[in-house]
Amino acid sequence: MKNLFFLFALCCMFVSPSFAAKVTQQWDLDADAKQVTIPESKFFNHSIKRLSSLPGFQCHFDQLIAFTDGGGKKYSGSVAVLKPKRFRWQYQLPYEQLYLGDGDMIWHYEPDLMQAERLDNIEAVDASVMGLLDGSIAATEIKMFKQEYDSNLNIQRFQVRLKDSPKVWLGFSNDGNLVYIERQDVLGNSNQMRLSECSYIAPPENLFSFTPPEGVDVLDMRQSK
Repeated sequence: MKNLFFLFALCCMFVSPSFAAKVTQQWDLDADAKQVTIPESKFFNHSIKRLSSLPGFQCHFDQLIAFTDGGGKKYSGSVAVLKPKRFRWQYQLPYEQLYLGDGDMIWHYEPDLMQAERLDNIEAVDASVMGLLDGSIAATEIKMFKQEYDSNLNIQRFQVRLKDSPKVWLGFSNDGNLVYIERQDVLGNSNQMRLSECSYIAPPENLFSFTPPEGVDVLDMRQSK
């Protein structure tokens, strides 16, 4: 399915307190949920540098694509990243599918269709957000425009531009973890993703390899081969 996201996909669920992220903290931070221990003036740079310094991570994600006509689609699954340029987006609901970047190409596998595709990119995942997550975009290539506090989610939100991409929103918990990503397309449709139950230990390399099962049709959809 090509209309999924983020960011790191990169790009999510509706903004409500019941979906507040539960993060397994493994950094040397001990911030209370009601107290930001990182000075406000340094919070954004600190959080971005922390994210950039991680060799990899694994999280559960919940995703919402909200259309301007009032409709929407919900997804959930797990995401794993191993820098540089390796990622695994495993969708579990509403049905199984896999996006996997092995460092050379991207696989898209839908077991129900018995079909796998080789891709250049994931259309629904903003390339810049994916670059932030997999280490392709450096902290120095991020420009921040707006900052606000979301009292419903208890997160700090920042509107940023990653390199030359359209603006996206990044949300961080009070202890500096990336837990929210949101972007809009040219039609105003919103793609929101929340990360939770995160582990910041680098995943094993064998998680980022894929061999199509026997009997699966393989289509090469790459523009440059």
